[in-house]
Amino acid sequence: MNQDEVFFGGEGDAWFHRNQAALGKHVDWPSRMFDMLENRNNIRDVAELGCANGWRLNTLSKKIKGRLVGVDASKEAILDGQSRYPHLQLHHGTLANLPLEGTFDLVIVNFVFHWIDRATLATSLAEVDRVTRDEGFLILGDFLPDFPQRRPYHHRPGENVYTYKQDYACLFRALGTYTEVARITFNHDHPAQTIQPTPSAHRAACVVLQKSLQGYYHDIGHSAG
Repeated sequence: MNQDEVFFGGEGDAWFHRNQAALGKHVDWPSRMFDMLENRNNIRDVAELGCANGWRLNTLSKKIKGRLVGVDASKEAILDGQSRYPHLQLHHGTLANLPLEGTFDLVIVNFVFHWIDRATLATSLAEVDRVTRDEGFLILGDFLPDFPQRRPYHHRPGENVYTYKQDYACLFRALGTYTEVARITFNHDHPAQTIQPTPSAHRAACVVLQKSLQGYYHDIGHSAG
């Protein structure tokens, strides 16, 4: 059983039970970054991948008149969200196999990639890219240590489940079809609304990327030979 199956099969529900009461109670950088987007009024369709019960999408629904879709590995979170927020489209699924069709003006993936099994990391990147519209935005939040690292997942000791912490935004930039628009770093374990130096072990980042299939390539003239 890989890590995706662990979270889809029950650990996602356990995470939701542990964290439900705190959802939306701290500084929410994806929402704040959205509020600072210059052309946010052009955003109609939003997908949040790893949406818990859809609380963030519900907040955005007050600012966006369009399709708001969420996917989460926790079945219980999705059922809770469907009851609380019937105006949202919420689905049970994983990043590597999204139950979604079409593309979105804005895709949010906040603190999900560090749980993804390394065997499905490339597939998960491709799925996020698949649903991000050309010229659309990707808001990506995750841990940002000084170097890539893995740590045993303390809620499942002895099961070879890890959190993998690295700069995931750079993986999208490496495709050549994403550029970084903005980035804020912060202390994940001690959230605050002020900018402050943060040790590597506690550092996280929220990054806004914009996708363009052709816009970031420099045209080079034909050469002889």
